Amino acid sequence: MSDITSDLKKGVAEPLPSDLVLVLALAVLASVLTLVMPFADLPLRAPIGLVLVLFLPGYALAAAIFPRRAGPGHIIRGALSLGLSLAMVLLIGLALNFSPWGLGLGPIVASLVCSTFVFVAAAYYRRIQLPGVERFSPGFAWDLKSFLTYRDPALPALLIVVAELLIFKGHIEAGIVLHATNLVALVLSSAYVADRTHQALMLLPLFRLVNAAIPIFFELTLYSYALVYAPMFLPVYVILKSSRFSREEIGITFSNFWPYFPLAVIIGLLLGLGEYHVIRPEMLVPQVDMRSFLELSLIMIFFVGVVEEFIFRSVLQTALVDWVGSTKGLLAASLLFGIMHSGYGLYSEMAFVSAAGLVFGLFFMKTKSLPLVALLHGVTNISLFLMVPMLLY
Repeated sequence: MSDITSDLKKGVAEPLPSDLVLVLALAVLASVLTLVMPFADLPLRAPIGLVLVLFLPGYALAAAIFPRRAGPGHIIRGALSLGLSLAMVLLIGLALNFSPWGLGLGPIVASLVCSTFVFVAAAYYRRIQLPGVERFSPGFAWDLKSFLTYRDPALPALLIVVAELLIFKGHIEAGIVLHATNLVALVLSSAYVADRTHQALMLLPLFRLVNAAIPIFFELTLYSYALVYAPMFLPVYVILKSSRFSREEIGITFSNFWPYFPLAVIIGLLLGLGEYHVIRPEMLVPQVDMRSFLELSLIMIFFVGVVEEFIFRSVLQTALVDWVGSTKGLLAASLLFGIMHSGYGLYSEMAFVSAAGLVFGLFFMKTKSLPLVALLHGVTNISLFLMVPMLLY
């Protein structure tokens, strides 16, 4: 105890435990998503708000009451967090009802966040008074400094999701600004972070910025797809030249192409049929003839298919698998693939494309062939924009 006291007197402060850091981060996030526009319009508002109301202040209070490892276990602490949070909400609501501020959303959120901060400070003080072996441990480690300085890829990935959700809700300017800011931060962080995941994540905001800028000048048609995707071949070339991803990882091989070719065509046709029933697009060609079919096939396979599958499977999925493992990496890449289709403004489209991304990702993991998944992706779009609408109408 005397050593701790002398360290504190000298100004040597111990880092905040990971669970308390996470509580503070979620409290700040909840206040932003609840009170600050346009973030308050995001679908994240309700779940994060519920976490603030039902868990965070109670957890912080329970952590202050029970700082020892020998205290309640994780399940009991969770139940206590829920009960204490509900009790605090009732008390805060009663107090605000008789205050000049009233029972508005702002006063309630501010009161819960401030209470959480106070209890976190108390929990931190009580914990550091104990020897290390006696302190409660959350069972996980999270470095806030690495998170905020972009050493941890979680923050740029989260900002990509938030930016796409802003676009999904119609706040296009805010989403584009957030994507641009995130891209600049990723480029700057790459100077001191030698991580392939950062390089992979750079492609997503860059792709969105290119995709959002070009169609401003004309109506989106078949040929505009070529103009949108053609500039992305430059970062593709840069990544190939950087040698951070080997040819085997990128999948530049035809070794498994022909054995899986028939299956890829069949699945692509079925995926196009399924997606058509979600978004019901018009045909991208003015008339159905061999020339239109060849032009559509060329653009959908060699522009859309190659570029998107290089970004999401060859680079992003490969990097995420290295970072978090095969299953989580596949799921994360597929979810980001679906979220990047937020421009349609349909939850069902993002869900369907995420599921399609799982199929593409499994094909890539099985065959390690970029040409094959580019073909699968291209056939899906050919089915979606030509074959299904032609057969049905």
